[in-house]
Amino acid sequence: IPVERADALVRAFRARVGLVDGADGFVDLQVWQSDRDAGELIMVSRWRDRAAFTAYMRSADHRTSHDRIPPELQDAIKLERLEHLHTYEVVAE
Repeated sequence: IPVERADALVRAFRARVGLVDGADGFVDLQVWQSDRDAGELIMVSRWRDRAAFTAYMRSADHRTSHDRIPPELQDAIKLERLEHLHTYEVVAE
């Protein structure tokens, strides 16, 4: 996103409504910010499995949480799917 929007996006995530926290299969959610480019933010959510993630993405709770994002901030967000990350599973902690 444009660097000048980065702080607003981080604040929005910190003030999130938290509906996802109670979703079946939800593990955690983090926002990562590049130390080289303040406008590069990656949201990482972890789920028990793809089915749980898909169910949440189709839910009313997901729509409710995303409807809270101001339109000007929504317009600044460029979504990219990191498909290669889906091919890993946690094998040790």
